[in-house]
Amino acid sequence: MPFLLLLSLASYAAATTFFVAPGGNSKNSGLTISTPLGSINQALRLCGPGDTVCLLQGTYRELIRFPDKHGRPENPICLIGYSLSEDGYPIIDGGAVEPSSEASNDWIHIEQSSWLEIARMKFRNGWTFPVKIHQSSYITFRHCRFWGGKRVINASGAETHHILVEDCFWDQGGRELWTIVADTDGVPAWTSMHHGGMAYYNGSLIDFSGTSGSVVIRRNTIVNAFNGVRYRGRKGFDSNVEIYENNVSEMRDNDFEPEYYTYNLHIYHNVSHNIHRTLSVDNVEGGQIYYYGNVVTADTDSWSRRICSGVWKLKGGMRKPAHPIYLFNNSFYASGIAFQNMRGSVPFIRHYNNAYVFRTDGGWHLDRWDSTDDFDYDISNLPWPDNLLDHQMEKHGTIADIRYEDPGHGNLRLQKNSPGIDAGTVMKIQENDWVQEFDGKAPDVGAYENDQLVEGPPFRIMNPPEGTLTYKEKPRIVRDKVAGKSVTVYFSDRIDPGSVTKDDIELYKGDEKLMVVAMTLSPDGYRLSALVNAEVDRSALSISFTRMPRGLNGEEATYWASTMPIHRGTTGRTRTAGD
Repeated sequence: MPFLLLLSLASYAAATTFFVAPGGNSKNSGLTISTPLGSINQALRLCGPGDTVCLLQGTYRELIRFPDKHGRPENPICLIGYSLSEDGYPIIDGGAVEPSSEASNDWIHIEQSSWLEIARMKFRNGWTFPVKIHQSSYITFRHCRFWGGKRVINASGAETHHILVEDCFWDQGGRELWTIVADTDGVPAWTSMHHGGMAYYNGSLIDFSGTSGSVVIRRNTIVNAFNGVRYRGRKGFDSNVEIYENNVSEMRDNDFEPEYYTYNLHIYHNVSHNIHRTLSVDNVEGGQIYYYGNVVTADTDSWSRRICSGVWKLKGGMRKPAHPIYLFNNSFYASGIAFQNMRGSVPFIRHYNNAYVFRTDGGWHLDRWDSTDDFDYDISNLPWPDNLLDHQMEKHGTIADIRYEDPGHGNLRLQKNSPGIDAGTVMKIQENDWVQEFDGKAPDVGAYENDQLVEGPPFRIMNPPEGTLTYKEKPRIVRDKVAGKSVTVYFSDRIDPGSVTKDDIELYKGDEKLMVVAMTLSPDGYRLSALVNAEVDRSALSISFTRMPRGLNGEEATYWASTMPIHRGTTGRTRTAGD
């Protein structure tokens, strides 16, 4: 065996940590804090699967490159800030002097790489597309802070799939971006930012086009930007997207905007405040959009009245073939108009159990209609538009104040005497074999059921009708539920029943290992339930497997993007850079 290969295998077997500091030296070993390297890229060239590059506090003016770098499942290559405190995160400075559509001040290039994690870092002065991912998979950004950038994370290439952005923060342009009304030529700010002199703001935290999808965007904070999450899907590509538990505020345009094409898009449990519109679907092919359990509020309309703001932008119709747009159990305390300028019919809207309180003049104004649409069991404080009534919609809908607990402070839970309690319909989604669970006589109207955000269908990987997926899904945990002594996890793809037994499952309550008494796998292979010997609290629960389950497609499961924490200290534990 060649000597070089022996060295490579040795590095895989024993994970190594390399330290880098702005004042480091390329002649140092980099193996201790006191002997740091001076270059991030030098340290990355030394890394193999499971290795970590730790950046000490300071400012780095270096374009970070991952060319053909590969970790392994559960053993990624990690690039992290050494400090656990945000005050001590290292800063990557792109050097951009000011926003510009011509600037190319980049932070990171990832090319033909896989299983990488980037965490606990601050990024400043990057324009216009500062993070580029091409033909790469299983890329994670965690606990990162971004300032600037038009489209911060840009992903491309049919071999690109499985991108996770979680617990990150992005401020595109500061408070002035939200408050500015006109540019120097007197053009309204929205027009200028959308397609005029300030179009370098018309981007988002992440943009992907022509990828194989499987993108997870969760628990991020996005403020003072033109859009929150916007992507330009290509037909048959960029599918299987999950956007949940994000906090989005002060958006000049939309918080969530798929363009051109989307398929199997789940948007849920997000909180949005002061935006132009929430979900924007404008002449988009594909479909199967699930938008539920979201809370949208507004406390200002200083500029929204100028440029008709409101709730939805469903415009021009879903291009065929079209699948349903499910809009159910959401709560709005809104300025503006619900369906302003819905020019051209939009087919297959399924609009149920939503709660609307318009805090200013506005209302519905539903201009167009499609015979495949259905609206019912909603509650609004302003009258339904003629288009709904003329088509016998909202037969069970109500015109009333739904009585939010404290809408002025963003609390849109229902008061105990709310007309929305037990006033909804039971949602059933055939393609996911899912039926809505609820307490009482019927589901509540709005985003909450018994003070908890409503659940929708658990995510499942779906091959687009065009059949363009370039990979086999490694099943991953996409939802978990705990009730008493029962623990249930849902997988993104079917599990082979012969690949897992109760003895393969390790569940921990804090550091206490629980006894798994019994295990069941649902007939469809998506849901695994375990009965343990003690009642557990979800917040204290973690999981691991002594032997990874396998999917029916032959792929071994992964901890990547698991919704349930992975227990520390086990042989099967994921290395997560943010830990």
